[in-house]
Amino acid sequence: MKTNDEIIDTLSELKNEQHLTLSELARRVNMAKSALSRYFNKTREFPLNNVDAFAKALHTTPEYILGFKENEIGSLTDSDRRILRINKRLNSDRQEKVYNYASDQLDEQNNEKVTSMFNHKPLVDIPYGRSTAAGSPINGEDQDTQLIHKLIAGEKVPAGADELVTVDGDSMEPLLKKGSQVFIHYQPEVENGEIAIVHIRDVGVTCKKFYVNEDNTVTLKSINKAYDDMVFDCDEVNVIGKVIL
Repeated sequence: MKTNDEIIDTLSELKNEQHLTLSELARRVNMAKSALSRYFNKTREFPLNNVDAFAKALHTTPEYILGFKENEIGSLTDSDRRILRINKRLNSDRQEKVYNYASDQLDEQNNEKVTSMFNHKPLVDIPYGRSTAAGSPINGEDQDTQLIHKLIAGEKVPAGADELVTVDGDSMEPLLKKGSQVFIHYQPEVENGEIAIVHIRDVGVTCKKFYVNEDNTVTLKSINKAYDDMVFDCDEVNVIGKVIL
């Protein structure tokens, strides 16, 4: 990129070649003549954010004014101009550091794209459509008729996932929001404190933190303090699976 003096020299050459007065150029770029005069006298830095207006007024391109080849840069964005404004104020050593850092970032970005292309996982067929209560238990038998299958991008499916279920209720908030979807892994037992989907005999299906007590009972705890603990005999509760967090 050209220095400020080189940019002004380029503008002066273009203005003179087209036999434009300073007043006419100021009119074309919608700028006060006094302000434009300070730029051309090199007492003030050229406003890079106005390069498009100068290019149009002088029948050229922003790339030519700034010193880029046509195939090296497209239309300048606001982000481009912010970077260029800062870079132009740095000394040559620091400009070199900026260039090297930007070059490293580009290489890293390109490598990420290649890695992503080769690491893409195939679609996974996951059972889907059932809900689990997070509040009062719901009838699990009625839910079975709603089970369908859904293809999900492999990278979005955690290891061990067997089904995707919808949380119906707010008893597990803020961790599991009402209406959110969670993956579960089918297993008949869970550790104390893990979140499980359970079926309670003659009651229904619910999602709770699971605890086995010494008196052969099970405590089902909500995260939302507005809900009381639920306690049942062990033989009344059947673990369907563990919620994968």
